Amino acid sequence: MFHDNNEQRLIARLRNEAGKLHPHYVGFDGAMRRFCDFMPDGLRGNTNVAMERTYKVDAALALAKVLPLDAAMNASDDDAQRVAHARCWINLLSQFESMRLKDVLNGSNGGAFLRSAARFAFGDFADGGRGMDKAVQPHGRISWPMATYFPNLWDFQQHMFLKPLVTVDFSERVGHHFHDDYKAEINAQTYESLLDLVGATRAAISSLEARDNIDIQSFIWVVGKYEDDDVKT
Repeated sequence: MFHDNNEQRLIARLRNEAGKLHPHYVGFDGAMRRFCDFMPDGLRGNTNVAMERTYKVDAALALAKVLPLDAAMNASDDDAQRVAHARCWINLLSQFESMRLKDVLNGSNGGAFLRSAARFAFGDFADGGRGMDKAVQPHGRISWPMATYFPNLWDFQQHMFLKPLVTVDFSERVGHHFHDDYKAEINAQTYESLLDLVGATRAAISSLEARDNIDIQSFIWVVGKYEDDDVKT
């Protein structure tokens, strides 16, 4: 039996325990074994750094050079066009998501999108999410990768890039309740649950010494998406 005077914490613990009944459950220990099958030298080893880390850090540095987070709170449409042409675009986004987001940044809502993304990065997930959604609407639907791309690059110590399918699958495998909380529309509750998953993952894989959420995202991606041919020995 679980006992906890904090009702919300108790509910989260019970939901995580229920997750262990999922047919895909392997737990964090199983996830670590799978990660180490592909990255035997760990998160800080040369293989992971070369394949999963360096290009993401480079993209973050490129974005910070063109438009740091503090400046993004007052981003103009001209700023947005500079970001659209900066060397901060990597394969975290699909080709279609990159094209759509660049269309937004090159259009009349570019500055508004970046200002909303900055509000999101400063912790206003609800209003920031609504603002990004509104800015994207003339160009199509927003996605979680589009919404979390810039906040993650601006501050990868605090923020997490969300690739929904692989992250939902990962949460099922490790028994976290994120897969129950996930909604496709941009909302604060889903993102807060994602950050809870990030924290739980960081604690569970502490022996791998994750430096930041780039490493956590890489861990989730390798566990969920890597196949035998992805790493050549």
